[in-house]
Amino acid sequence: MVFSSSDFAVSERKVCLHNDIQILINQMPANSTQMKMHVKGSSETLALIRRVIVACVQHLNLGPSLLNDIKLATTEACTNVIKHAYKFNDAMSFDLEIKTSDEVFVVEVFYEDPDFVPEKIPVPNLKEIKEGGLGVFIIRSIMDHVNYITDSRSGRVRLQMVKLLNSKESIGGQSED
Repeated sequence: MVFSSSDFAVSERKVCLHNDIQILINQMPANSTQMKMHVKGSSETLALIRRVIVACVQHLNLGPSLLNDIKLATTEACTNVIKHAYKFNDAMSFDLEIKTSDEVFVVEVFYEDPDFVPEKIPVPNLKEIKEGGLGVFIIRSIMDHVNYITDSRSGRVRLQMVKLLNSKESIGGQSED
C-alpha cells in the first residue's frame, strides 16, 4: 500500500479535530444543558427523542438545517438500536444522554449488543442504493465525530456523536474512531 503526504495530512487533521472535540466536551460549562433519559427500545419512543432534542437546543437558536441534521443522526442511531440490537423487542431499553453548550452538541446512546463489532459495519454501495443499510453512513456524514466504544465482556455499547455548532470545522463525518 502506498501513502501520499495528503493521506498523512488528512489523518493528522482527524487526530487534531478529535483532540479538539474532546477538549470542548471536557470543558463544557457547568451550566450547559444536560439531559439523561432511559427509554423503551420501541419505535414509538423516536418521536419523544426528537422532541427532547428540540427542547435541549431551543435556547441556542440553531438554524433548521442544523437542528434537522442532529435529529436525523440521533433518530438513525436509536433506530439502529431498536432494529438491529434489540430486533424490535420493546421489553429492552436503552439510555440517551444529551449535553449542549454554545459550541458543541453531544449525544450518547448506551445499549446492550454483545454481538456488535463496529469494524464490521459495512460501507454501503452508493451506486446501488436500497432501503436500509445507510444509517451509520448518514450518521457519519452528518456528525463531526462518531465513536463506538464496546465492552466485549458486558456486551455494553456506547455510541458518542458530536456536532460542532459554531465552527468552520463543522462539516460532518470528519472524525471517526
